[in-house]
Amino acid sequence: MEKLIKYWQEKLKLNKWNIIAKRILPEQIVYNGETYFIGITRDNKNRKATIYHDIDLYEEAIIHELLHLKYPTQSELWINKETNKLLSYEKTPL
Repeated sequence: MEKLIKYWQEKLKLNKWNIIAKRILPEQIVYNGETYFIGITRDNKNRKATIYHDIDLYEEAIIHELLHLKYPTQSELWINKETNKLLSYEKTPL
């Protein structure tokens, strides 16, 4: 998982950020109809971000959350489209 985060962090030119993933328990989440949680928080001043997840992370989710970091004002629809584009064009060597 760390290798995938680093790979996409470089691809998306987020190298100046310290990005980590942190597993959380389902008891820590208030679900609104979802069956799982994956989300990112950011500290712009210190360039730190954490991807929180209660299921195993997978490549699509990592790309999706990193796009939220890179383009914080873009809509969910736009992020989804960009995620799909990147997945269809890029063959991750990992």
